[in-house]
This record gives sequence, C-alpha cells and structure tokens, in this order.
Amino acid sequence: MTVSLSSVLSSYGYNSTSTTKTDASAAVSAAMAKLAKAESTTTTTQSTSGTQVTISAAALAAATAKEDNEKDASVLAKEVRAALDSQYTAGTKKGDADLTELSGRALAIVALNKDGTFSAAETRAAKEALREDTRQSFVSAMGSGDAYSMIANYSKQLASQYDAMSPEERQARGWSEDFRNTNADFATNFEMPSLFDQI
Repeated sequence: MTVSLSSVLSSYGYNSTSTTKTDASAAVSAAMAKLAKAESTTTTTQSTSGTQVTISAAALAAATAKEDNEKDASVLAKEVRAALDSQYTAGTKKGDADLTELSGRALAIVALNKDGTFSAAETRAAKEALREDTRQSFVSAMGSGDAYSMIANYSKQLASQYDAMSPEERQARGWSEDFRNTNADFATNFEMPSLFDQI
C-alpha cells in the first residue's frame, strides 16, 4: 500500500506555510501513528520529491521508544494523558483505551502512576500490556530449536532489553539489576549438556 505522507499530514490540519513547529511535530507524530496502525508490517510513504520510503512497524515502534526514553517523565505522562483523553472524547469507553501504540516507558509510567494522573482501570490495563509483552517475547523466543539454546538466547535477550529500558519500565516490570546479571551470566556461561546429561 502506497500512502502519501503529505496527504496524511493534511488530514491532521498540517499546512507547511502556516503551521508552527510544535503543531507540525504533533501532526507528524499523529500521521506516523496512523500509518503504523494502518499497515501492521510495513509503511510506504512518498515524499514531495517522489522518493518511496518503506518503514517497518518495528522501526516506527523503536523510534517511538527511543524518543519517549529521552523525555522527562512528567512530560511523557502529560502526553499519554492527552492521548487517552483524546480516545475518550472520540467515543472510547473509559477503561477500554487502545494502549498498543504506547512505548514500554509510556506503559510503565501509566502502570506506576506515581502522581495519580491515571485511573485504576488505566493502570491495570498498562500492567497487563507489559505482562503480555513479556509473554509474547517468551513465546517468540521459545518457538523452535533446541530447548537449552533457546533458553540461553532468551536470557541474552532479556539482559539486552534491560539495558535498553528506562528506569520506569524496569521498575514496572519488576526487573532488578540482579535479574539482568543472572540472565547475562547464564547466556555467557551456557554450555550444551552432553548426551549423557540429557539422558
């Protein structure tokens, strides 16, 4: 599916000659979110010069996560609050908000709810989303291959995820530095058992 980025931006009221930098940034963010939702595997946009650019959903998610990890926690909390309120204004029942486009840190901020910005239902939903993400990660890692090597690879993946996470996400998931080090050590020191050991 080929989508014109400029047409998507215009649907959010973006006009390059009259829109402020802040409004433009908001329009771009909204447009990219719309593109990611519309095309779950890849997004193809066309620039004004006619160049085709394909952006995967995973790449968009990674970019969002990186951007969110660099924000002040209070700023991100306000952005998430505004995004959820926008869904409610559009008719979504409270407690049924779509959290699929939130980064891990954004989910963690909702789950921790340190300043009481979010409702109990939103907090529960965010915690469940984080648990489901962990479950899906495990299922994906354990999909095929030798059980021992899969566990070692998953342990390595967990350590890498920990290193890339914000402090809020580590706290919300209950992942400590000991958890990270245990997984890293297992992945590093893993040795395939002999046939005798397997028997």
